[in-house]
Amino acid sequence: PRAAPLVSARRATVQIIDGQLVVAEPPPPPAPAPEPEPEVERTPEEQAAYDAKQLALAHKAKGNAAYKKRDFDAALKHYDDAIAADPSDVTYRNNKCAVHFEKKDYAAVLEEGKEAIRVGREHRADYELVHKIYVRMGKAKQKQGDLAGAIEEFNNAQVEHRDKATERIIKNLEMDMKKAKTAAYIDPEKAVASKEEGNAKFREGKFAESIPHYEEAMKRDPKNPAYPNNLAAALTKLGNFAAAKQACEKALDLDPKYVKAIAKKGDLEMLMKEYHKAIESYKKGLAIEPANAACKQGLVKVQHAINTSGTDTERAQHAMADPEIQALLQDPVVRDVINNLSGGDQMAGQRAMNDPTMRAKIEKLIASGVLQTK
Repeated sequence: PRAAPLVSARRATVQIIDGQLVVAEPPPPPAPAPEPEPEVERTPEEQAAYDAKQLALAHKAKGNAAYKKRDFDAALKHYDDAIAADPSDVTYRNNKCAVHFEKKDYAAVLEEGKEAIRVGREHRADYELVHKIYVRMGKAKQKQGDLAGAIEEFNNAQVEHRDKATERIIKNLEMDMKKAKTAAYIDPEKAVASKEEGNAKFREGKFAESIPHYEEAMKRDPKNPAYPNNLAAALTKLGNFAAAKQACEKALDLDPKYVKAIAKKGDLEMLMKEYHKAIESYKKGLAIEPANAACKQGLVKVQHAINTSGTDTERAQHAMADPEIQALLQDPVVRDVINNLSGGDQMAGQRAMNDPTMRAKIEKLIASGVLQTK
């Protein structure tokens, strides 16, 4: 059957179709036509400036297109045309800096950058834009190998607008400069001369005066383990055992098989009453040079010291601060063996001592002074 309108409303139409009430929404009204933009009234001078800026932007767009195609000569021409049309906007000079950088013409980057900053100051350019110009100048100097000049430009950029990325660049460059300065200072021949001067002072008993010469030798030839070992000898004479041991460890970082430093480290551990460590050092040296007299004599001395030291509370307390000793004392198997040897199951204790690994652990505790023998 045909549907007949029942009610006509302004916003909707209600109809009965097949006995059902149907509400039909009308189509939305057409969107109003946009109002024309009011014409801007400009003075002849304002109109000329507006036209010049539009022309400059058009040249910039062409320059950007040429830049993306890596047609750098064409890009430079368009950016020059943009500058000619609107010389107050430093954006175009910054674009030229980018082109020169891609061409690896770093001198041109710096020259154009200086002019861009001058113009920018004159026309109150945006601080962030000036920051970008300084950053590009810094990168140009970095490419030229002028790290100090690069850091100066990056710092100038940070004055304009602080940026975390630029801050990281500065820190990395400062590290590079430090490395370069250290590398430039290296001179093995001068290192030998400094060492000889130190040796002369050492032989005269002027141990404190020998130290600067050994330190200078280390700077001149930082990969030679003999020089920190010389320094350790002088520090030992002055009673600065901790610093002397650090010098030995420095020598061993450079050459782990340098037996002279290993033996001296053992001597220092002996003086510091770290007998368990001294034993390890001397044995390590003998494993490399079985006939080394210093290590042999040191091992005899430290064994004698352990056997004759008796109860040494200070040495035991010092050893208790050693993480290795603490780990041994917390080992339940080691504690069982100690308890057995101290009056528990003596036979079980003796059987455990037949194991070379366990014997070494117990001997280390005895050497440290933590465990006493009767």
